[in-house]
Amino acid sequence: MIALMTSTSIIFYRTYFLNNSKKAVEVNNKTENKIVENIEENKNIIENFEYSVKNLNNDEYNITSKEATIDLNNPDLIYMKDVIAIMQTNKSSNIYIYSDNALFNKRTYETNFDTNVLIEHDVHEIKSDKLDFFLKENLVTISDNIKYKGVNTELLADKIKINLITKDAKIFMNNKTEKIKTVTLN
Repeated sequence: MIALMTSTSIIFYRTYFLNNSKKAVEVNNKTENKIVENIEENKNIIENFEYSVKNLNNDEYNITSKEATIDLNNPDLIYMKDVIAIMQTNKSSNIYIYSDNALFNKRTYETNFDTNVLIEHDVHEIKSDKLDFFLKENLVTISDNIKYKGVNTELLADKIKINLITKDAKIFMNNKTEKIKTVTLN
């Protein structure tokens, strides 16, 4: 998959960037992607972007967006809008992440989600302004205006760190004198 995307990018670059005119071209990938070249800004805009990564344990990370922008000065970074990510593991149910924006690194698979972030997993729901996902470390850091809702609990905190392998979670406030706010629901 990565080789296909890399070779497609190289062919696209040689065919269309060496010519100084604006063009639109259809590229076949997992979905139909429309790439619009913008030479003045040195960026590619991709509609209906989709990327999948699978590890040795057959865990899968899929990320899609309605629009993605690749900066040709740093082609490993993909800026995304209207984002949906799904983490599928063999050991637990899927984790769904929604956000207005994300920055995806296609080399490290790190993803920084921001603005209206929503995480859903089983009966758990977390809303925040920011989520950083580190695939290689199996670590998620959620921060800024965190609102957690579970079966009988609501919680407000500044930061949550979750190890996706052990399922250990650390919840804390940035200011050590402040307390995490919890409400037990009936």
